[in-house]
Amino acid sequence: MNKKLLALAIAAALAPAAALADGGNVKITGSMHVSLDSLDTGTTSNTNVSSNSSWIKFSGDESLGNGLKAIWQVDTTVALDDVSSTAFADRNSFAGLSGGFGTVIMGKHDTPMKLTGRSVDLFGDQIGDSRNIIMGTNTTNMFDLRPQNVVAYVSPDFSGFSGIAAYVTNLDNNAATDASITAYSLSAKYASGPLMLGAAYESHDLVTTDRDSYRLVAGYTFGDFKVVGLYQSQRDIVAVGTNLEDQDVWGLGGAYKMGAYTIKAQYYQADDVDNKSDTGTNMFALGVDYALSKRTTAYVAYAQTDNDAAATYSAFGGGHLDNPGVVVGDTGRGYSLGMIHKF
Repeated sequence: MNKKLLALAIAAALAPAAALADGGNVKITGSMHVSLDSLDTGTTSNTNVSSNSSWIKFSGDESLGNGLKAIWQVDTTVALDDVSSTAFADRNSFAGLSGGFGTVIMGKHDTPMKLTGRSVDLFGDQIGDSRNIIMGTNTTNMFDLRPQNVVAYVSPDFSGFSGIAAYVTNLDNNAATDASITAYSLSAKYASGPLMLGAAYESHDLVTTDRDSYRLVAGYTFGDFKVVGLYQSQRDIVAVGTNLEDQDVWGLGGAYKMGAYTIKAQYYQADDVDNKSDTGTNMFALGVDYALSKRTTAYVAYAQTDNDAAATYSAFGGGHLDNPGVVVGDTGRGYSLGMIHKF
């Protein structure tokens, strides 16, 4: 082979790699989270392996000059314990622009209301996940959504202050229980040193009525201790005849780090829904995390809900995907032994 032919062959071989290198930065991250659970629904006891919001994410950006970047993300659930298929890009997946002005995205994403609640949950994606209580009446998910059709703006950080605004053009194909036209969700946060304060508001424009909710959160770290709290008010959440009903929820949690161990506990209480007696509940969770490395954690946890006579709140839902439910008016309790590996 002469020198010209050899040069052409080398150039052809390197062309795909050169094109990939010019395509921007691509990152692959993920979380593999499994647990062995013993769950008591009040009438039956189940022992199962659960894949708790395990996911794999592809993301990247490209510099467009003058501090402006194109950004994208494709995030997909990984069902480690289930042969059933999950839709590709079923988690936060979007494209957008980022710069000194902040970030704008379009696609599918958690609402600012949901993100505010996630910031103070000590048992996220485990049994005892706070979404068992805060996401809505009994098992209806109303205000912890990951909708499609989202346009969102994330502000820069201004000396600890930041905000997010999201508009949903069509909420019909999501978990809201009434056909809705549009929704918007707003949040503001202050985080500096040991203190974090947050607030969120969300409103759904429904065909028959509107419903809305606001959420306040706080967190404070002092030494090896961390305390968190949440208050939430949901308004006009259920229509029964001509009655529009409200419900309040509050929760507290604390964690203590001791070397590789973190001991944690949290308590949440939902009041009765207006005009419906015996529809409240309380949930508490206890757990110990053990850091095997910077990326791998093992844990044990216990969670329990004590339902009023007409309530069916579970301690096993939220990001913990194996949820057999609870018998109405009964106590649901569970034990969990789990492991989380992040990459």
